[in-house]
Amino acid sequence: MFCRTRALWRPLAMGWAAVLVSCIGLPAPGGEKLRAGSASGAASSQAALPAPTPEQGGLASLYPGDEGIERDPRVLFVEDFETGSIEEIGARWGNIYKAENFRLTDDLHANSPGTRSIRISENGHLFTHTKGVDTLYARFYVKFHEKTGYIHHFVHLVADRTPEPWPKGGAGETPPGDAKFSTGIEPTGRWGKFPPPGVWNFYTYWHEMKTKWGSVYDGKQEPIQPGRWYCVEAMLKANSSPDKADGEQAFWVDGELYGRFGGFRWRTTDKLKINSFWLLYYNTDQPARHNNDPDPKSRVMQVWFDDIVLATEYIGPIRGKPASGKKKAVPSKSALLTPGLLLPLPGKVVFTEGFEEGPGRFQGGEVVQGGASGSKAYAFPPAGVSVWNAFSTPVAESTTLRFKLKPLGDAREVHVLIWSKKHKDNCRFTIGGLRKNEWTPVEFRAIEARVGWARTGPSLEGDVLDNLKLVFEGQPDDRVLLDDVEICR
Repeated sequence: MFCRTRALWRPLAMGWAAVLVSCIGLPAPGGEKLRAGSASGAASSQAALPAPTPEQGGLASLYPGDEGIERDPRVLFVEDFETGSIEEIGARWGNIYKAENFRLTDDLHANSPGTRSIRISENGHLFTHTKGVDTLYARFYVKFHEKTGYIHHFVHLVADRTPEPWPKGGAGETPPGDAKFSTGIEPTGRWGKFPPPGVWNFYTYWHEMKTKWGSVYDGKQEPIQPGRWYCVEAMLKANSSPDKADGEQAFWVDGELYGRFGGFRWRTTDKLKINSFWLLYYNTDQPARHNNDPDPKSRVMQVWFDDIVLATEYIGPIRGKPASGKKKAVPSKSALLTPGLLLPLPGKVVFTEGFEEGPGRFQGGEVVQGGASGSKAYAFPPAGVSVWNAFSTPVAESTTLRFKLKPLGDAREVHVLIWSKKHKDNCRFTIGGLRKNEWTPVEFRAIEARVGWARTGPSLEGDVLDNLKLVFEGQPDDRVLLDDVEICR
């Protein structure tokens, strides 16, 4: 799976490791049913909203056959898979997992204005970013194999304060309200009530969810027909201010509203924007067991996707044909590929230390040969290395810490502790995926350091960064090398 050189990336991201949640049906206005639940079966207080006024076809109605839709200022990202190889598609999205499971095919939906779709077998994903927005609509066409089984996790819309090119961990974790929220539009068998792949629902994570395993929201209980193309559109709308619970989520199938839910206080700061799209196809044996699939070995786990559009307004299904025949959109690329578009760039360097002239202000270890560039480094034991008052900078979104680590033993994680005068506690950040005798570059934003070992408390934002300590678990004689320390404001 993805091994990142800075923060611990948990491949079981956003509930991949979570058990399928139990659900409680709640009556809702307008005859719709909201279904909310969690591993403990606790119900959510969110209520279904009445259907919105007709969207008059959405953005797609303005662009027959989607031709030119990528030029609309409300459109954030398009992908029709008409251009490039699998590798080139992955590069412009920013992250692809199990590229060997992807194939470009000529299997098309009835309204397709193109010549290709993409197929994923077994497991895989494409992950990308748009500029940060308060409302995101994601439309995609999808088809499951005629012999499909039940699916573990599917397509997600994500708000991430400090986005990375790859999906972050979060299974069984309640995300802080100033850091992250997400929802997944997913098929579910509802404990075997529906044949595979099941019916559509939302699987949602945010800071006020009732249990650590998220909540599930059902709309219209219409079984998905394997082998049939569908146009699916999901909407995620942030609350208008940190003190208001007016956030929403909704989804449509073939232009019909299947579910709309409101009353969410998704975020506690306006700085948290919706900015990530995860085209995920994740399968394990859990859904087959939980849905009592009588013959899981006969299942063919394949899915097709096509004609993806992300926008700030309702998009709707493709209408009409391109004036020029078969269209080919100018494909989008991840917003992370444009420096400064999603996050402010790190500012002026306020501190550096390479240990060539000795330990400087660092304490707890010793300078040794064998630095990252072949010169010197600082070796520290499990009890850690610390530096105090050698630098001082206010913590803003751009404040960045960089350094390199090399375990000489079996240490796989190093914990960063930064004392917060504001919170009178340590803010922590965990670096995982370290390998013995290999240098690993580390970079993270200071606002990612949070109170508590689980990092669910307040962040370092608005504080002053003037200290740093690194510790790890190991034997007394174990050592980790540190080099090329840099602090940017």
